[in-house]
Amino acid sequence: MTKGGSGGTNIGYWGTNRVHADIDALKGFHEALVRFRYAQRGVAERGGDQIEMTRASLAAKASRWQSRLEQCHAELDACRAGGGEEAADCSAYVRAVEQTGERLEHIRRWQQRVDIEASEFGGTAGAYLDLLDSDLPRAESQLLAIITSLEAARRVPAGET
Repeated sequence: MTKGGSGGTNIGYWGTNRVHADIDALKGFHEALVRFRYAQRGVAERGGDQIEMTRASLAAKASRWQSRLEQCHAELDACRAGGGEEAADCSAYVRAVEQTGERLEHIRRWQQRVDIEASEFGGTAGAYLDLLDSDLPRAESQLLAIITSLEAARRVPAGET
């Protein structure tokens, strides 16, 4: 074997090592693609989980503030009904109803915003997951086929076809 790279069909020692290194690099790239696919799938799934946790948290807050608003309305109604001869000052109850209603409305606006953003995320994440589940495995398979072909070609002695 010659140590240069110019030996006709004889690749030579350095050329053979370079082919081995190239095949090893392709194998490493394949492994990286597989790790990337699983890691990115986990990221997309965690994103969906975070959205659902946010929705649940906002729903629980809305429920608590709705209950509080109903309680404030009941207290206001009781104040207005129990005035007797003198008209009772129910302004504190009126403010409580207004403030509680504003807080509930604020939470509902956040729920709507989260729903809109989640819908956009869902579309993008769905397309990304499709890529991860179909296109990337197809690319991985093609890369494995190339690696297998190169390894088979490497085992063929020089001068044979």
